[in-house]
Amino acid sequence: MPRMAIVAGLHLRWDGVRQRPHHILSRLAERVPVVVIEEPFVIEEEERDELLHDGGVTIVRPLRKPLQDGPYVDPHAVETARGLIGDARALVWLYQPLMLALADAFEGPLVYDCMDDLATFAFAPPQLRACERMLLERAERVFCGGRTLFETRRRYGEKVRLVPSGVEFERFAAARKLAPHPAVAALPRPRWGYVGVIDERLDYMLLDALADAEENPQIVMIGPVAKIDARLLPRRANVHFTGKQPYASLPSMLAGLDAGLMPFARNDSTRAISPTKTLEYLAAGLPVVTTPIADVVADYGDVVIVAEGSRFVRACAGLADGRAFPASASAGAERAKRSARGIELAREHSWDSIVHRMWSEVEELL
Repeated sequence: MPRMAIVAGLHLRWDGVRQRPHHILSRLAERVPVVVIEEPFVIEEEERDELLHDGGVTIVRPLRKPLQDGPYVDPHAVETARGLIGDARALVWLYQPLMLALADAFEGPLVYDCMDDLATFAFAPPQLRACERMLLERAERVFCGGRTLFETRRRYGEKVRLVPSGVEFERFAAARKLAPHPAVAALPRPRWGYVGVIDERLDYMLLDALADAEENPQIVMIGPVAKIDARLLPRRANVHFTGKQPYASLPSMLAGLDAGLMPFARNDSTRAISPTKTLEYLAAGLPVVTTPIADVVADYGDVVIVAEGSRFVRACAGLADGRAFPASASAGAERAKRSARGIELAREHSWDSIVHRMWSEVEELL
């Protein structure tokens, strides 16, 4: 087989919150060189391509001056990527449909790893939906990171596969034995926490209600705030925003929590989400309380607690005294049963096994 390299188009910043692309591409880089081209990053100073390195992944970050309706694939960044892969045959791997021009620039097999319905997110460009349709038609393989994404794209044929996200099980399972992170351990109990980007997908009225619960819980929001008016955030003495935390610190932060929260709003941007944090919470042995997100209910409905509005608050409060669990079983026994099943589900969905399957499918294209 001729020498191969993956050229990936990414809408996220590689040094941001660690998500599905990071887990997949870093593992693919153990097999072939991987070059990630990010969307252009707007600057005022001299334009250039910044190179970052993370293990076997090289990231090309185009630093460009503001340009109205500028290209999502910068031609100079393409040339930088060509120099990095040399004479290797390129496999184009896209997360951002608006970067479809990469497929024309490299003319190799085309893979679309659909991790979100980006057209439903806040500030999405109006042309994104049409670009995704073109990508779905052209791609030789389409991986969908959740059931809802798969169901709405499977009409494009057998090339569309359901490949849900996974978890670094051993890393997050360590939370069950780790000392809690000092930032969490210093807070009184109960401690209810959320890990992830704090954006338009969360229900901020629900967060207000959680903060006002009579149990006076400490609400720990672990992650960066993005794309929302800061006035939406609950300002209470018992609500703590940690900002973005190093990925390596997440298990110790989870170790100090009494519940993992998924307080998502019911809106267009959450209709097709399949949160990776579900498995991270479960691997850590945390009870999980979530609003009724379709993919979570379908895949983990028997191990998480699904509730809305005031019932969500009561479910969190009931974790301490058993009210969250069926009256027919003791609180301790039911909680232990859910926890054990959740841990086993997380163990079954390792990123290593998921990427092995994806690579096996990609090899068929080569």
